[in-house]
Amino acid sequence: MHEPGAYGREHLVALLALQEVDATLWRLRAALQRALRDPEVEALKAEAAEAARAAEAARERVARLNRTVSWEEKEADALRSEVKAVERRLYGGTVTSPKELEQMQKKVEHLRAELGRHEEKGLEAMMELEQAEPALAEADRVHAEAARALQEAEARRRATVEDLEARIAAAEPRQRELAERVPAPLRARYERIRDSRGGVGAAALGSDGLCGACRVKVPLALAEAVRRGALDTCESCGRLLVWVWSPPPGEGR
Repeated sequence: MHEPGAYGREHLVALLALQEVDATLWRLRAALQRALRDPEVEALKAEAAEAARAAEAARERVARLNRTVSWEEKEADALRSEVKAVERRLYGGTVTSPKELEQMQKKVEHLRAELGRHEEKGLEAMMELEQAEPALAEADRVHAEAARALQEAEARRRATVEDLEARIAAAEPRQRELAERVPAPLRARYERIRDSRGGVGAAALGSDGLCGACRVKVPLALAEAVRRGALDTCESCGRLLVWVWSPPPGEGR
């Protein structure tokens, strides 16, 4: 059903101008949401976090190996001192009991065996440390590169977001101004359609009879009614069709 021509040309011109600003704002806000959810930044965050975990694990390994080397060296030093002390008594001529001499010899053998185990463990830790330290340096390098890439991506996103927010802020006063020039019932109808159809609620009926939104040929009877000032929706896309007797701003782009 056609709505009679209850609105003047100035209302319809303002509606199409509002639509143009709304479409721009719709695109800018969509772009802003995409920028805020930038998949590149999210992927780089995951990479940087994984690199940080790898670097921390490598650092903990190096620290553990250093502690092991230090501990084994300390234990070995203590055992060497104890061996020397026992051998001084053993070979110093102060002990004459064969049984005590045998016990001391067994003790020296036990101490030397313990010393050998600690020296072997210390050597193993040192050899492992020789591999772990370059691995830590490489992990730190990878982490630094990942952090730098993330920082650069976040800076690009921040610049994009700031630019989009500035453009949105610049367009919003014009949107409010045009909205005030559109009668409330017409604006409410337009906004319902706009919000359900991707930011486009009204379209100019072209001189060629095409809907300015979907570019589909409007049936002749409907086109004639719109040209007489009626408000109706495109049968193809559901947007309000508007005839303003001259090409609206932006038509034909």
